[in-house]
Amino acid sequence: MSNNTDKDQSSQKTPLVKVTDSKQLTTIYKKNGTFDNQRKELLENFKSSETYNNLLLKLQIMIESKIKNDPSILMKNKGKMAALIQGEIIQNTGKDSNILNIVDKDIQDKIIDSSSFHEILKDELMDIQRKIMGINDEEFNKIKLDIRLKKEQDEKEKKMKRLKLEQERKDLEYRTNFVKNLNNINSAKSRVNKKDDKKESTGKKKKLMY
Repeated sequence: MSNNTDKDQSSQKTPLVKVTDSKQLTTIYKKNGTFDNQRKELLENFKSSETYNNLLLKLQIMIESKIKNDPSILMKNKGKMAALIQGEIIQNTGKDSNILNIVDKDIQDKIIDSSSFHEILKDELMDIQRKIMGINDEEFNKIKLDIRLKKEQDEKEKKMKRLKLEQERKDLEYRTNFVKNLNNINSAKSRVNKKDDKKESTGKKKKLMY
Protein backbone atom coordinates (compact mmCIF):
# COMPACT_ATOMS: atom_id res chain seq x y z
CA MET A 1 0.00 0.00 0.00
CA SER A 2 2.78 2.34 0.97
CA ASN A 3 4.72 1.54 -2.23
CA ASN A 4 1.70 2.26 -4.42
CA THR A 5 1.17 5.58 -2.64
CA ASP A 6 4.82 6.55 -3.22
CA LYS A 7 4.51 5.69 -6.91
CA ASP A 8 1.35 7.74 -7.25
CA GLN A 9 3.01 10.71 -5.56
CA SER A 10 6.13 10.43 -7.72
CA SER A 11 4.06 10.25 -10.91
CA GLN A 12 2.15 13.35 -9.83
CA LYS A 13 5.25 15.44 -9.19
CA THR A 14 5.01 18.91 -10.68
CA PRO A 15 7.46 19.25 -13.63
CA LEU A 16 10.27 21.73 -13.21
CA VAL A 17 9.63 25.20 -14.57
CA LYS A 18 11.03 26.06 -17.99
CA VAL A 19 14.11 28.30 -17.90
CA THR A 20 13.20 31.57 -19.61
CA ASP A 21 16.23 33.56 -18.47
CA SER A 22 18.74 33.49 -21.36
CA LYS A 23 21.65 34.27 -19.03
CA GLN A 24 20.79 31.32 -16.81
CA LEU A 25 20.51 29.02 -19.83
CA THR A 26 23.86 30.28 -21.14
CA THR A 27 25.48 29.63 -17.74
CA ILE A 28 24.18 26.05 -17.73
CA TYR A 29 25.32 25.60 -21.34
CA LYS A 30 28.86 26.59 -20.35
CA LYS A 31 29.01 24.72 -17.05
CA ASN A 32 27.82 21.33 -18.32
CA GLY A 33 30.65 21.11 -20.87
CA THR A 34 28.54 21.52 -24.02
CA PHE A 35 30.13 24.88 -24.80
CA ASP A 36 33.68 23.46 -24.53
CA ASN A 37 32.76 20.50 -26.73
CA GLN A 38 31.30 22.79 -29.36
CA ARG A 39 34.32 25.09 -29.24
CA LYS A 40 36.72 22.14 -29.68
CA GLU A 41 34.71 20.83 -32.62
CA LEU A 42 34.70 24.26 -34.29
CA LEU A 43 38.46 24.53 -33.84
CA GLU A 44 39.05 21.06 -35.29
CA ASN A 45 36.83 21.88 -38.26
CA PHE A 46 38.75 25.11 -38.80
CA LYS A 47 42.12 23.32 -38.69
CA SER A 48 40.99 20.93 -41.41
CA SER A 49 39.63 23.71 -43.63
CA GLU A 50 41.10 25.48 -46.66
CA THR A 51 40.81 28.74 -44.74
CA TYR A 52 43.25 27.45 -42.13
CA ASN A 53 45.80 26.50 -44.82
CA ASN A 54 45.38 29.92 -46.39
CA LEU A 55 45.92 31.56 -43.00
CA LEU A 56 49.17 29.61 -42.40
CA LEU A 57 50.43 30.56 -45.85
CA LYS A 58 49.79 34.26 -45.27
CA LEU A 59 51.49 34.05 -41.88
CA GLN A 60 54.49 32.36 -43.42
CA ILE A 61 54.79 35.02 -46.13
CA MET A 62 54.47 37.81 -43.57
CA ILE A 63 57.11 36.32 -41.25
CA GLU A 64 59.55 35.68 -44.10
CA SER A 65 59.09 39.26 -45.32
CA LYS A 66 59.68 40.63 -41.82
CA ILE A 67 62.84 38.54 -41.36
CA LYS A 68 64.11 39.64 -44.77
CA ASN A 69 63.68 43.28 -43.79
CA ASP A 70 65.17 42.76 -40.33
CA PRO A 71 67.24 39.55 -39.89
CA SER A 72 68.01 40.51 -36.28
CA ILE A 73 64.53 39.29 -35.39
CA LEU A 74 65.90 35.75 -35.43
CA MET A 75 68.20 36.68 -32.55
CA LYS A 76 65.26 37.61 -30.33
CA ASN A 77 63.57 35.09 -28.02
CA LYS A 78 60.30 33.46 -29.03
CA GLY A 79 58.22 35.71 -26.78
CA LYS A 80 59.53 38.94 -28.33
CA MET A 81 59.29 37.50 -31.83
CA ALA A 82 55.66 36.49 -31.25
CA ALA A 83 54.91 39.98 -29.89
CA LEU A 84 56.38 41.57 -33.05
CA ILE A 85 54.30 39.34 -35.30
CA GLN A 86 51.17 40.04 -33.27
CA GLY A 87 51.88 43.77 -33.48
CA GLU A 88 52.25 43.50 -37.25
CA ILE A 89 48.89 41.74 -37.52
CA ILE A 90 47.10 44.28 -35.32
CA GLN A 91 48.76 47.18 -37.14
CA ASN A 92 47.34 46.00 -40.46
CA THR A 93 43.83 45.53 -39.09
CA GLY A 94 41.25 46.94 -41.47
CA LYS A 95 43.22 46.30 -44.65
CA ASP A 96 41.73 43.89 -47.20
CA SER A 97 44.74 41.58 -47.03
CA ASN A 98 44.82 41.51 -43.23
CA ILE A 99 45.14 38.03 -41.71
CA LEU A 100 42.43 38.67 -39.14
CA ASN A 101 39.95 39.30 -41.97
CA ILE A 102 40.36 35.67 -43.05
CA VAL A 103 39.38 34.46 -39.58
CA ASP A 104 36.55 37.00 -39.27
CA LYS A 105 35.06 35.92 -42.60
CA ASP A 106 35.27 32.25 -41.63
CA ILE A 107 33.50 32.97 -38.33
CA GLN A 108 30.86 35.04 -40.13
CA ASP A 109 30.16 32.35 -42.75
CA LYS A 110 30.34 29.22 -40.59
CA ILE A 111 28.94 30.47 -37.29
CA ILE A 112 27.18 33.85 -37.28
CA ASP A 113 25.41 33.49 -40.65
CA SER A 114 25.22 29.70 -40.71
CA SER A 115 21.67 28.36 -40.44
CA SER A 116 23.00 24.81 -39.92
CA PHE A 117 25.10 25.92 -36.94
CA HIS A 118 22.12 27.80 -35.53
CA GLU A 119 20.09 24.56 -35.69
CA ILE A 120 22.84 22.63 -33.88
CA LEU A 121 23.02 25.26 -31.15
CA LYS A 122 19.24 25.33 -30.87
CA ASP A 123 19.10 21.54 -30.45
CA GLU A 124 21.77 21.65 -27.73
CA LEU A 125 19.92 24.35 -25.80
CA MET A 126 16.65 22.44 -26.18
CA ASP A 127 18.36 19.34 -24.78
CA ILE A 128 19.55 21.31 -21.74
CA GLN A 129 16.09 22.77 -21.30
CA ARG A 130 14.32 19.41 -21.41
CA LYS A 131 16.70 17.91 -18.85
CA ILE A 132 15.95 20.79 -16.50
CA MET A 133 12.23 20.21 -17.01
CA GLY A 134 12.52 16.45 -16.52
CA ILE A 135 11.37 15.52 -20.02
CA ASN A 136 12.42 11.99 -20.99
CA ASP A 137 13.95 10.95 -24.32
CA GLU A 138 10.69 9.68 -25.81
CA GLU A 139 8.79 12.88 -25.02
CA PHE A 140 11.71 15.00 -26.22
CA ASN A 141 11.89 13.17 -29.55
CA LYS A 142 8.16 13.72 -30.00
CA ILE A 143 8.58 17.44 -29.25
CA LYS A 144 11.42 17.69 -31.77
CA LEU A 145 9.34 15.84 -34.36
CA ASP A 146 6.42 18.23 -33.79
CA ILE A 147 8.76 21.21 -34.15
CA ARG A 148 10.25 19.80 -37.35
CA LEU A 149 6.83 19.10 -38.85
CA LYS A 150 5.64 22.58 -37.87
CA LYS A 151 8.73 24.11 -39.49
CA GLU A 152 8.20 22.09 -42.66
CA GLN A 153 4.55 23.14 -42.75
CA ASP A 154 5.50 26.81 -42.27
CA GLU A 155 8.08 26.57 -45.04
CA LYS A 156 5.53 24.90 -47.31
CA GLU A 157 2.98 27.65 -46.62
CA LYS A 158 5.60 30.34 -47.26
CA LYS A 159 6.54 28.67 -50.52
CA MET A 160 2.87 28.47 -51.57
CA LYS A 161 2.42 32.12 -50.67
CA ARG A 162 5.46 33.09 -52.74
CA LEU A 163 4.19 31.06 -55.70
CA LYS A 164 0.76 32.66 -55.36
CA LEU A 165 2.22 36.17 -55.28
CA GLU A 166 4.42 35.34 -58.26
CA GLN A 167 1.43 34.02 -60.21
CA GLU A 168 -0.61 37.11 -59.32
CA ARG A 169 2.26 39.29 -60.51
CA LYS A 170 2.45 37.38 -63.79
CA ASP A 171 -1.35 37.61 -64.25
CA LEU A 172 -1.28 41.36 -63.62
CA GLU A 173 1.61 41.77 -66.03
CA TYR A 174 -0.23 39.72 -68.65
CA ARG A 175 -3.44 41.77 -68.25
CA THR A 176 -1.50 45.04 -68.41
CA ASN A 177 0.30 43.98 -71.60
CA PHE A 178 -2.94 42.66 -73.11
CA VAL A 179 -4.73 45.97 -72.51
CA LYS A 180 -1.72 47.87 -73.79
CA ASN A 181 -1.56 45.80 -76.97
CA LEU A 182 -5.32 46.10 -77.44
CA ASN A 183 -5.08 49.88 -77.13
CA ASN A 184 -2.23 49.92 -79.65
CA ILE A 185 -4.32 47.85 -82.10
CA ASN A 186 -7.35 50.13 -81.67
CA SER A 187 -5.14 53.17 -82.09
CA ALA A 188 -3.65 51.75 -85.28
CA LYS A 189 -7.13 50.92 -86.63
CA SER A 190 -8.27 54.44 -85.83
CA ARG A 191 -5.36 55.93 -87.77
CA VAL A 192 -6.08 53.66 -90.75
CA ASN A 193 -9.77 54.61 -90.72
CA LYS A 194 -8.90 58.31 -90.60
CA LYS A 195 -6.63 57.88 -93.60
CA ASP A 196 -9.34 56.00 -95.47
CA ASP A 197 -11.90 58.69 -94.61
CA LYS A 198 -9.46 61.38 -95.76
CA LYS A 199 -8.85 59.58 -99.08
CA GLU A 200 -12.58 59.14 -99.62
CA SER A 201 -13.22 62.79 -98.86
CA THR A 202 -10.45 63.88 -101.23
CA GLY A 203 -11.86 61.62 -103.96
CA LYS A 204 -15.33 63.15 -103.62
CA LYS A 205 -13.88 66.67 -103.84
CA LYS A 206 -12.04 65.79 -107.05
CA LYS A 207 -15.24 64.38 -108.62
CA LEU A 208 -17.10 67.55 -107.76
CA MET A 209 -14.33 69.64 -109.33
CA TYR A 210 -14.62 67.73 -112.58
